[in-house]
Amino acid sequence: MPSPCALQRETRNSKSSTCVMKNSNELSPGRSPKNYKTNELLDFMLLYAKQYLASGGPTSRLEESLHQVGVKHGRLTEVFATPTGVFVSLQDEARLEDPRTSLVRLRDTGTDLGRLCKLEHVYTDIVEGRISLRAGLETIKNPIITRPLYKMWHSAAAALFAGFAISFNPYHHVRAALMSGVITLLVWLSTTLYLKRRLNNPLFTDFVGAFLTLVMAALAHGYFAALSIEAYALGGIVMLVPGLALTTAISEVAEQNLVSGTAKLMQATMALLALGLAYLLFQQLAFSLDLRNALAPVVAPKQDFWISAAAILTTVACFGVIFKVPPRALVWSTITGAAGWITLQACIPTRAAAAGPFLASVMVGIVSLGFGRVFRQPSQVYSVPGIVALLPGLIALNSFRYFASGDQNSGIAFSFKVAITAVSIVFGLMTARLPFQVGGEYKAYVLQGIQRAFRYDLKRRYGRGNVFQKKPKA
Repeated sequence: MPSPCALQRETRNSKSSTCVMKNSNELSPGRSPKNYKTNELLDFMLLYAKQYLASGGPTSRLEESLHQVGVKHGRLTEVFATPTGVFVSLQDEARLEDPRTSLVRLRDTGTDLGRLCKLEHVYTDIVEGRISLRAGLETIKNPIITRPLYKMWHSAAAALFAGFAISFNPYHHVRAALMSGVITLLVWLSTTLYLKRRLNNPLFTDFVGAFLTLVMAALAHGYFAALSIEAYALGGIVMLVPGLALTTAISEVAEQNLVSGTAKLMQATMALLALGLAYLLFQQLAFSLDLRNALAPVVAPKQDFWISAAAILTTVACFGVIFKVPPRALVWSTITGAAGWITLQACIPTRAAAAGPFLASVMVGIVSLGFGRVFRQPSQVYSVPGIVALLPGLIALNSFRYFASGDQNSGIAFSFKVAITAVSIVFGLMTARLPFQVGGEYKAYVLQGIQRAFRYDLKRRYGRGNVFQKKPKA
């Protein structure tokens, strides 16, 4: 994967970018250099914001980054970001001119941590003066920025193995886990390649995906092995449960970005309601077909630590591929998830079991921030896959079952547990930032020592420790 500077050089040498540079250098007679600089700055900010939010980046971080770019170029900058659009307002520092305000709308969003890394590198290069604003604009216009790091079959294989690991961990049934992987693969393909492109409605896509998952699980129960439907449907349901979206929404609210956080929180809540409706409709259909016993949950056998650890590592690595983590950072993001899961398991037999998700997310936050500083990458590259093992997907499935069966008290209890788990993850990640924000002088010495320790072994393979840099040829 080439670095952002290499992307900028490649763009500069291409014909299309040469034409863009020629056209942009020609100022119209009524266009002053100040207005031209403001227009160029607005073009960069709007395109950067659109790609950043489309990659799943946090709005609070986006607002801070665009403000720094505006200050760097002598403009008073105000940014207001929401999940569906970004407003940017620029004005000269002397306030002699009227402010310029522009809006960009977002249509499709997702999680693309590879593109997020590239955009963060472009932002860092501009703020630190390594490249010009025009070069940064050309770089983010380059199709290489949006080129996926993995092929389609890589993500499909990741969905297959993730569905297998998610089902095998609690039930330890190989055939059911294999069928769960196949169902997860089919649901991922149908929602990604067809439903999201044709329906253009994420909520209805989640509803249809959940209903298809349960229908295929019922078919597997009837023709493959007479096990509980949940053993077959667990992988697909967990793939659709918006645990990451719920955690991100609460994080935005905690960062005082109330508009964006509330909007994302409503989206996550509506997605949960859509999945619950799909489960309720399927339950009524199953009762009419005399499949009441097939919906009963299977009593999970006693879990072996090493089998569970292997399943969790596989799940985290597969979600890292689905979230498009850079290949050279995939191992480190898996290690981050393993550290959080081990912390969670260590808290279960103790009296601190209720604080398990909080302490586990603190561990994930510390490890991800440490890796981010060492490899000079956004910490989200390591923390987003790392919290997959902590997300309340199975708890949400239990709440659906209890609500559908009429046990409102148990359903409310599990729903409250879902919310508390998400809040614990958010505040755990925020708590992990404290050691990196206080004691600046001592922090510099500690981080310098960590970087030297890691780079001593990685320097020959990765150059300066950047996960995007390839091994230099002899």
